[in-house]
Amino acid sequence: MPCIDAMIDKVVSLTPDQTVEEAMKILDEKRIRTAPVLDENDIMLGLFGYERLLQQMLPISVTMPEGLERLSFLRGAKPDIARRLRAIKSKPVELVMNRTPKVLSPNMSVWEGIRKLAKHGSPLPVLDPVTNKFLGIVTEQSAIAELERDEYGPK
Repeated sequence: MPCIDAMIDKVVSLTPDQTVEEAMKILDEKRIRTAPVLDENDIMLGLFGYERLLQQMLPISVTMPEGLERLSFLRGAKPDIARRLRAIKSKPVELVMNRTPKVLSPNMSVWEGIRKLAKHGSPLPVLDPVTNKFLGIVTEQSAIAELERDEYGPK
């Protein structure tokens, strides 16, 4: 069974010119963690979410692949991090989003999609491999629900 069978196609999306503050309000209202950033032709430009936002607020020495693991020296840094958040909130989403997220193709097997979800986290966008047009997302929940439908038939 292909990933497109596990895909959610009605997805909240953002535009690259929305501010981070506007995007955060949308994510909060819709109770989601991440949203695709799409241009006017539904071409995915990136993903924006709380994980990416937190990465932007941390010092570079922490986010590097071999970065610091202990942050005890940062005690009392909350005002500095809050200041970083205030500065980021007014920026457009396109400056903060993840421009190179892992993606799935619609015909990829759902098992390969699940492997990618386990390795890279959720959600993963599904893009048309020819046009790069955004088609939807696959989440842990949608993949498991599709596996259950396949095993037990329609609910």
